[in-house]
Amino acid sequence: MANSESARMNKAEYWDERYQSADDPPPREWHLGYDQLEGYLQEHVYPHWPADASIMHPGAGSSHLPLEMRKRGGYTNITCAEFSPAVIAQMQPLDPDIKWLQCDVRDMSASGVGSDSFDVVFDKACFEALCGWGPKHLLKEIPDVIVMDTRRYSQEAYRILKPGGWFVIITVFEARYVHHLLKCEGTNWEDVHAPKALSADGWMQTRSFCLRKPANQTTQNND
Repeated sequence: MANSESARMNKAEYWDERYQSADDPPPREWHLGYDQLEGYLQEHVYPHWPADASIMHPGAGSSHLPLEMRKRGGYTNITCAEFSPAVIAQMQPLDPDIKWLQCDVRDMSASGVGSDSFDVVFDKACFEALCGWGPKHLLKEIPDVIVMDTRRYSQEAYRILKPGGWFVIITVFEARYVHHLLKCEGTNWEDVHAPKALSADGWMQTRSFCLRKPANQTTQNND
């Protein structure tokens, strides 16, 4: 992907243009689809979530993951957050029981998302979009805008999670990069379990990170 395109991936206008000009109809996947993730979810994730868990998919885009988590995972309280009205218009008719919220995941309070509202924040490639798909091998080379955007996002995920809530990140980025950006001031993330590889070795290996907001910590007074 060209650097000029990558630099625009944190902008709503970029995604609106992309979804309106896409030739293939939704849903479309970044990384692994539900079929590839189901075994991992069934073994390591679902057993820890109640059947009525409230799940937020930030930057859900045109992924079918939320649809399949509802149909095959059995979770019915699902909200997808997107700042592209074009993709919301495409996706909402596919499953009217899923709630769609137009917002910026770096400031969900502006769209009325309250603190301590969700049991799970499930991110598949939203974190990477904020990074512009441009990770550097050395932490000192991360552009300031990526540090600012990803940490604002992490703080928002922390805020909207209930005490004991889970933050699941599916990404191709390495642990040191994920932890450096997401474990930041204003958060107190606990590791639920060690990062897990979900695809074959290589530059684009997909990994899962599961973080948790401490069970004794609320953020209601931040609203």
